[in-house]
Amino acid sequence: MHIQEAVIHGLEKVSQSTTVTENFRHVLSAVDNRMENLGEGVLKEYAKQSDSYGTFDADQKTYPFSQLLREYFDKKVGLLEFSIAATRLIAARMMGSPPATGGYVLFIRYTNQGRDWLLIVMLKLKSSTGVDPKTLELLESLSFDINNLHEAARIDLAKWEVNDQPYLSFIKKSSSQDEVTKYFRLALGCTEYTDSHYNTEQAVSALVKYCAEKKWDNTRTQQARQALHDYFDEKYHSADKTVHLKALSGMINDANPDDFYNFVKQEAIPVSDTFSPAKKIFDKLKVIRRKFGTVSVRFEAQDVMNDIVDYDDANGMLYIKNIPQSLIDDILRAKGYDPQ
Repeated sequence: MHIQEAVIHGLEKVSQSTTVTENFRHVLSAVDNRMENLGEGVLKEYAKQSDSYGTFDADQKTYPFSQLLREYFDKKVGLLEFSIAATRLIAARMMGSPPATGGYVLFIRYTNQGRDWLLIVMLKLKSSTGVDPKTLELLESLSFDINNLHEAARIDLAKWEVNDQPYLSFIKKSSSQDEVTKYFRLALGCTEYTDSHYNTEQAVSALVKYCAEKKWDNTRTQQARQALHDYFDEKYHSADKTVHLKALSGMINDANPDDFYNFVKQEAIPVSDTFSPAKKIFDKLKVIRRKFGTVSVRFEAQDVMNDIVDYDDANGMLYIKNIPQSLIDDILRAKGYDPQ
């Protein structure tokens, strides 16, 4: 990652209190080795822990963060002014959440793989024990606890600018911690993107990439595709209709249950941890059907794996092997020949 600019502000609050003390920087933070190390560490953990994708709420009166972001993106204000206004939104929501505790709000604008990102994360301090190199006396020190991120969001600025959804990812824990950290998402107006078609498409795409990455043969790949299809189909017909990405990961690779899940996170493939499956999408793993002009084709994906149906890329032709004689006769008749 290449950090363009960054700044950090402080919010002091104790649990069960409704009072928040704001502590703002008046200049941007230095982008030095310490900031780069912090940014890389936070981003690495964020990639592991982010579990939801979404957009900003359209009600900008109630959720004005996106307006602030627009002013910053359009260079009407700088990162410092924008971040102070955004931190005030976070502080206001924090006041209404008694269990919430204070921390440090880190804003990092960076580029990675040619894309422009904004990462906003609430960091907590943790105590640790060190040593004085001269006296060898033990010392207590404080450092950021980046291994436990509960309030964080990341915006793909290029996608956000053209409203290419979802352009926002964030951490939304499903445990009791969610109510404690909800204030952060409310401050930014995070709205979960629940489009079942999109999430299902991304999950299927992730599986294709994963099988290629593992260099699995046709048989192993088909087993993984079948596992995804069967799990999605089961959930589609169940009462809650909720796919869990971690559960899917275990079914795809039972020898290493977390491997597919970790692959999705490391590759930043936008699949929410939970979503409802779209049957029209996941059924394509089992059945391939298309209509072009007056021609309709339908065959099982297994037929491709068994080399019964194939595509000749060089000639742009679809081949079907072992067709019945009756079909051959019909084709000959259509050409004006008598098959007899």
